[in-house]
Amino acid sequence: MVTFIAIDIFLFGMFEQNMNMQAENVSQGDSDSKIIKEMKDDQIKVGSLSKKKNFAYYLSGTQNDTLRNQMGQLLNQTPHYVGYELDSEFKDPVKVNKDNPQQSINKLLMDPTFVAFGDQYQYSKDLSTPRSIVYIQKAMGGLMYSTEAQIRFTLNGRYQIVSYTQSYLQDIKSLREKSETISETRALIWLYQYNEIPNNTKVSWAKLGYTKLLSIDDDRVFIPTWIIAIKPQNSPQVQLKKINAFTGGIIKETNENLKNSQSISGVN
Repeated sequence: MVTFIAIDIFLFGMFEQNMNMQAENVSQGDSDSKIIKEMKDDQIKVGSLSKKKNFAYYLSGTQNDTLRNQMGQLLNQTPHYVGYELDSEFKDPVKVNKDNPQQSINKLLMDPTFVAFGDQYQYSKDLSTPRSIVYIQKAMGGLMYSTEAQIRFTLNGRYQIVSYTQSYLQDIKSLREKSETISETRALIWLYQYNEIPNNTKVSWAKLGYTKLLSIDDDRVFIPTWIIAIKPQNSPQVQLKKINAFTGGIIKETNENLKNSQSISGVN
């Protein structure tokens, strides 16, 4: 009870900030085209951007030993449970489709002896690589872009799954009613105005999802976030930038370093 009172007080402050920020920026829409042109003049490549505003929640979830309790039903694998994460190696590697491994995995996830709660995850092309296929947990019509809510399958050179790491959030629920978010265009513009997008950069993709705001004991609070991938031209490096989709404030990385496009596995 004390935990959720503390969360509620914190979120009330965030909600007020959200309302104030949106009121201050109502008149900024007319300048969007001008700023996008400035970005292109700075050799920042962007695709078509949506001006549509969405609706999202503040969410909470809990880390507990739910995955440990599911280990007994898993077959053809040797699972280990450490720190709310399940690491498991398959005794016999599992063959997947070479060109579209996610198609094979999607079917396998329906089998509870393969992975626990598999139907609660969705494939993420943006976070996956040829050797690491990433699935992220679904919640309230959105996706949880968090290492605490994903499955990372490791493939060998013969397109076989040899192991996976899984994390899972229990009891995901909304803490407040839906609120309006900023658009993809506005998120990118603010990121540019914060000087977070260098010149000669390509915006590879942008997705609206949930990322962790804070932790209180085993409880987690998540906010809707625009996650924007930028890549310097002629470079394989990819950086993930995060914008609070309610307030437009930039979210700095804390515990987890951003990883390049060859090894990226998610965001907090």
